[in-house]
Amino acid sequence: MSRLARWRPALRIAWRDLLQHPLRTVVVTVLVALPVAVAVVVSTVTTTVDYYSPNSVTAEYGTADASLEVTRHPRVRVTPGDRGRYVEYDVAPKARREKRDPAAVDVATTLLPPGARVSRIGEVPVSLAVGGRLSASVLDLDDPLTRGLAALESGRAPRAAHEAAVGRLLADELGLLEDDGALKDGATLELADGELDLVGVLAPRPDRYYADVAVVVAPARVGSRPDEGGTLRYLVDLPVLSSDESRALQRELAAHGISAWMRDATEHPDAWGLEEPLPTPVEPAAAAAAALVIGLGLVEVLVLVGSAFAVGARRQTRTLGLVMASGGTPSDVRRTVLAQGVWIGVAAAVLGTGAGLGVLLPARGLIESIAGQEIHVYSLSAGTILAVALLGVASAVAAAAIPAWGVGRLTAAEALDGHIASGTRRIRGARLRTPALWLVGSGLAGLVLCGWWTSRAFTMDPATGSLVPVVLGALSALVLLAGALLLVPFLVDWLGAGARRGWLPWRLAVRDVARHRGRTTAAVLGIGIVVTGAVFAGFGVSANAALQERDQPTLPPDTAYVYLDGQPRDPSTVARVEAAAVDVVGSGEIVTVDDVRFGTRRVTDPSHGSFMVVDPEFLEVMGLADAVPDLLAGKALVTVPRTIRQGQVRMVAGPRNDRALDERLPAVRIRPAFTEMPGSVWLSRDTASALGLRAVPSQAFLHADRTIDQDDVERLRYYGIDASIERSSGAVSPRLVLGGAVGVLLATCMVVGMVVALSASEGRADAATLAAVGAPAWTRRAMSAGQALVIGCLGAGVGLLLGSAVGASLLQLVGTAGTPVPWVGLAVVVVGVPLLSAAVGWLVTPTRLALTRRTG
Repeated sequence: MSRLARWRPALRIAWRDLLQHPLRTVVVTVLVALPVAVAVVVSTVTTTVDYYSPNSVTAEYGTADASLEVTRHPRVRVTPGDRGRYVEYDVAPKARREKRDPAAVDVATTLLPPGARVSRIGEVPVSLAVGGRLSASVLDLDDPLTRGLAALESGRAPRAAHEAAVGRLLADELGLLEDDGALKDGATLELADGELDLVGVLAPRPDRYYADVAVVVAPARVGSRPDEGGTLRYLVDLPVLSSDESRALQRELAAHGISAWMRDATEHPDAWGLEEPLPTPVEPAAAAAAALVIGLGLVEVLVLVGSAFAVGARRQTRTLGLVMASGGTPSDVRRTVLAQGVWIGVAAAVLGTGAGLGVLLPARGLIESIAGQEIHVYSLSAGTILAVALLGVASAVAAAAIPAWGVGRLTAAEALDGHIASGTRRIRGARLRTPALWLVGSGLAGLVLCGWWTSRAFTMDPATGSLVPVVLGALSALVLLAGALLLVPFLVDWLGAGARRGWLPWRLAVRDVARHRGRTTAAVLGIGIVVTGAVFAGFGVSANAALQERDQPTLPPDTAYVYLDGQPRDPSTVARVEAAAVDVVGSGEIVTVDDVRFGTRRVTDPSHGSFMVVDPEFLEVMGLADAVPDLLAGKALVTVPRTIRQGQVRMVAGPRNDRALDERLPAVRIRPAFTEMPGSVWLSRDTASALGLRAVPSQAFLHADRTIDQDDVERLRYYGIDASIERSSGAVSPRLVLGGAVGVLLATCMVVGMVVALSASEGRADAATLAAVGAPAWTRRAMSAGQALVIGCLGAGVGLLLGSAVGASLLQLVGTAGTPVPWVGLAVVVVGVPLLSAAVGWLVTPTRLALTRRTG
């Protein structure tokens, strides 16, 4: 009989068994399909948000086929870069002396092929009446070429020179919206030199790489005037061109002083002769974390699905016995069980792939918020999706392999009797006890040594710490995991041997746990893997929190840095900016820091450290009130110690051979507690005036009576005021911690619920016996809760062992030996997981039992 012919009866028997148990079939199929769906979504989103994807190109250039920049030079040389993602141009020395008016170049009618269409784009500064300044985008929102650059949420696109559209957040901040989100009648944006009539509201842009467009004006407002850089920019819709024709058009435009980006270069980089970009360096820690998550997730699925296949195989033993009695070989028996994995895998691959692709459109908003990038078009990789589907099939078959191997060892008599003899398993298991203990001891010893090595390496030189101990520690963790896998069955047997006395439901629960060691071991590993991930993450959060405490803050929590770059610096404008900033925050004051000039020249020390003029209020805000008397006494306050020579600081202006200023001042050293400090030498205004120096507004700090948060910074930006606050880099979000805790709870509930359900499925006869002798319903519930409690305790123990050993060893702080222990989290795991397991076991056990018939 051919191999294919031997699979046909196995597939028929497996299909019939799956149809006879629809609930188990659906549960197992969903368990396998979930990782497939997640993998399809993650792979598609990863491809979509890639820097070289069509979606990223749309966010930069809209839907245009080309983007033109008309320069002031008659000829330029254009070089595509980064696989056509952008272009750079330079000008020959002879052409640099030739200048022209970019508006005089007729691009649309003389230089582009017939059928081409252009749309003007650009940036124009808009000075607000409050004193701030915004950069308004010049876009024709009615033109499809601008799709992806900005989008209207309500209203219409601006068309006249006096019209504009504003972002929804800006309009809401300025009180320009009705309750339904529409613009109020007659809404205007007050400018320093007039006003703009508002006709539309822009939707927020969920993109971490591109800020929200605050204001959009029509091309009619700028006419043919160049941008601030002296160029004109256009988006172009081209007729269908080949790659050779696109390259020829780019060269022709360059010969007329126009830099042209061509979409065809990003879509067909090989035809343009563009080299592959350098691969992005892979962060070892991120790669290791991703591998750990994927590996644990795959093992979790295999364990749970394998348990379900094992129960199905045991309930199918009489059918398999008939197969062997009628001449079937052990291979035929194994093939029958594997056929269930094939059917489940194929169904799960189809279901998971369809669910993953189907969720992409309705969940676009959620995906955008998680990915931090606006999604215009998805990039689907057929090869990746096919690989994920095949992996789903392979995982289901792999989960069925161990039960198939076990039932293949049965004799026909054992199979027809409906149970598996356990004597040989106990003898074979005894031989693995010593290797299990050796593996656990070796893994723990390796983690201890690698942890000591890691701490020494990263403490000596955090920047060049060797990754060798980290890699060896990861291998030791795998050894410890293998030892734990072999050790769990012996712990189960030990519990079973010690539960011959005591409360009846507890004895029955422990007996059932020990009698089904395979199912129990799978459940313990399922919970242990979840707990391992939770404990390891807890160590990571503790290490991150300790690292944040070691970082020196940049600013006080009640202070924001206000950028004056790009703002007019005349006193009246600075005063208006200060008044608007204080009004937005609600209270507080602005303290300014000025550059020091001698005439038009900057004043520095010989090492080019800058001099600044500060007020006593600034010192008080920065926690340096003790230095105020020295400042008022005419002394210079120095933040860099090398600047002081014999108690004095030297101030100079002009080149070394032509000093316009060369003075020495008494100086004192100060030690600011924050890193965002301007300049290296501070003077009072009276001291600077006495020396004939001029103060030019340079920096400003907004000091409030409360903590300034990121919402305040966003509100300031809407008024054209750029500001920043102290933001801890890399701090773990509380939402992420809460999400991880919820995930652990759900995973634990799922594992325990599934194990209790499988136990109830196999123990119907025992439950019928209990009911027949008059045992109340709570006895069955107590027995299920006892089973879940044992499994929860063992799983929590395994997870604590693995997670604590790996976390304490490998999560060493950079530059500091040791890792803070999350005692509270560990206590919650020790107490919470077993109790939660027992509660779930109690709740999922039904109080009513259907009549069953015991035979044999």
